[in-house]
Amino acid sequence: MQIKRTSEEVDGVTHLEIRDVKVKDKLFKVSVSLNHAACSYIGTSSDTVMVSNDYFKLEHVSLTLTNIWFDFREAVNKAGLHSDRLAFVQRTIKQLNTDLDNHGGDVVEFTKRDHMAAIVGDQPSGELTVLVPKSCKNKGNYFKRMVSEREKTVMNSKKRIRKCKKCSALTHDSRTCPKKMKL
Repeated sequence: MQIKRTSEEVDGVTHLEIRDVKVKDKLFKVSVSLNHAACSYIGTSSDTVMVSNDYFKLEHVSLTLTNIWFDFREAVNKAGLHSDRLAFVQRTIKQLNTDLDNHGGDVVEFTKRDHMAAIVGDQPSGELTVLVPKSCKNKGNYFKRMVSEREKTVMNSKKRIRKCKKCSALTHDSRTCPKKMKL
């Protein structure tokens, strides 16, 4: 999926247009609020699917920061591979950086860890215990798991190792023996 366009937050709802990378010419409209997301295909109006999630933490992510990254990437893409355009982008960024330094205020460190904590949440503290999963019984009755035809075929497809009757090598049989060719 590739985000084509994002909008500013209006009444607590952000609208995104997403293009599927694998299937060309399909745009999806996603409306995201604090509680749920509504996904629909742009070609139709009635195919809206509501998506709810208890762990939805989009309110912590700054839409402005995301749009700044999109704008920066768009500027670099417009510059292309031309060295004079890339030099202009670099000079502009350096000038913006010096303007921000001269503007004053404390410099705030915002690391990748802080960014991920804003999206996903802080890492859990304390000791984590990972339990062994219960065995899956997805076929058959409760007590015995039935083996599918595919699994039976894979288990029974163990071929014997070829052994040549002329030279006793395990890599070929008597039809393709190199000693037979020499005779």
